[in-house]
Amino acid sequence: MAEQDNNYYYGGHIGPAEEQAAAEQKKQNQRTADILAATSGAMHASFSNIAATGTDEISTEKFNTIIAVMLFYGFAVNAILCFAFGDSIINLALGHPAAYLLIYFVGVIVGMIICRKTENPVVGFIGYNLIVVPMGIFITPFLQYSGIDTVRYAFCVMGVCMMLMIGLAQVYPKFFLSIGRMLFACLLIGLVGELVMWCLNLATGIFDFIFVGIFLGYIGFDWAVAQNYPKTKTSAIRAAYMIYVDLINLLIRLIRIISKERN
Repeated sequence: MAEQDNNYYYGGHIGPAEEQAAAEQKKQNQRTADILAATSGAMHASFSNIAATGTDEISTEKFNTIIAVMLFYGFAVNAILCFAFGDSIINLALGHPAAYLLIYFVGVIVGMIICRKTENPVVGFIGYNLIVVPMGIFITPFLQYSGIDTVRYAFCVMGVCMMLMIGLAQVYPKFFLSIGRMLFACLLIGLVGELVMWCLNLATGIFDFIFVGIFLGYIGFDWAVAQNYPKTKTSAIRAAYMIYVDLINLLIRLIRIISKERN
């Protein structure tokens, strides 16, 4: 399995002359998936401590509509970054990797703090963009090397999974609210296990399936948590950024699984 992975490239099959570049891209893709999963863990740990306060409540329908619009907006921004600025982003990632990572971490951390602290929906939207844009920049090289057909298929699967988990969370909210700590523990254990296997140069494909299960659970959990919060515009933005991060992680893992099956 390890020998097969060494001849694997997310854009397709490769020749001997491209093996070194393919191996480096494989490492970069693994780092991307791990960093995104770690980011999700940090966000969920901080999100659970947000006090449930709110004024100017809106209806449940408007609340859920704002979440849906924010999610659509987030992925639209990601698509624009990937298709319109993909080459520039890849050049940044290859030529200035430190700046590339700094943009991601600073943007996501600042955006998360803003979304947590503010009760102003306009400021919350700015914070949401500070999460969406750096994350879109961060995943663009991964998406570019994966191929449009694979990304499109994975996105469709992700959409179906999202609707299924939200529906289940609506029907069984108590169950999903009860599994938050278990999901967080599984996420940490999965990250450690994947990193150990990666360092030992062993196949880590099974962990992609494990993380798919974890982030499916997190979609349901975050939706159930959101429905228990005061129905304000700011709370909707907070919920949207949590679910958005779940979906990005789910998408990345689905792409890895689908890419390996097709090769």
